[in-house]
Amino acid sequence: MKKINILLILFFNTILINKLFSEEIFSNKTFNNFYMSPNTDSPVIYPVELGHKMSVKEKNNGWIKVLDDRTGLVGWVLTDSFSDKEPMDNVKKIDYNKRFELFKDRVMEMSKSIEDAINIKTFIDINHLGGAAAIVTANDEWFDGRRHQNQAFQVYEMWRGVNQSPSFLSFRNSKDKEIFIVLSGPHRPRLLKSNQ
Repeated sequence: MKKINILLILFFNTILINKLFSEEIFSNKTFNNFYMSPNTDSPVIYPVELGHKMSVKEKNNGWIKVLDDRTGLVGWVLTDSFSDKEPMDNVKKIDYNKRFELFKDRVMEMSKSIEDAINIKTFIDINHLGGAAAIVTANDEWFDGRRHQNQAFQVYEMWRGVNQSPSFLSFRNSKDKEIFIVLSGPHRPRLLKSNQ
């Protein structure tokens, strides 16, 4: 009985400690920038919308190093642009799930049309990470083609258009290895190659 009590105490203490050290914060403005380093002159990874949740990694002089659980990217945000409470005025929540289904249907239809026309399979599947973030799984040979990056930007523009907000797409091969990402930039979308 003592062993069970000790194990229960250790278990609940572990949960409590993890909760204390895995602080979550929420964007408290319509759009906030997610920077590569703690400097407003630093490149913007992508803007985040009101109520967007991030996990705190470190705090430093008016800046917070955060992890975006949706995309797995780590960057920096300004302390005064985030709060530990989800904004209550975030009433007009966007139904990203419905928008994702529309996007997926369009992309898979486009993929089928390309395959029917020139007998090349492009996209295998699309998965929603939540919010304005998704994964596009492409046929391995698609990455070898000359036009795959142009098609990736077309697919990204469809995704951004459906969301009506800054968006993120991860392009992966059939083995689920990320090859590159396309995301909103300050002036135009950017393609970043994976460092894996």
